[in-house]
Amino acid sequence: MSKFKVVVDQEKCIGCNTCPLIDPETFEMDATTYKAKVKAQPETITENVKTAISSCPVTAISIVEESN
Repeated sequence: MSKFKVVVDQEKCIGCNTCPLIDPETFEMDATTYKAKVKAQPETITENVKTAISSCPVTAISIVEESN
């Protein structure tokens, strides 16, 4: 069974705050680095997650499949 994980590439993230504005349940800004991070892994890939991924100006957000 495959499971997924939402990942923010800290090297690419420019801290534009777009993803937390679109999906505050999944993303938040790190108070130290001023970059986005995953606040909580979603149970499913919601429309908000998809919109946050497609709205990232530097394509720093991705979905990684994990095998159990």
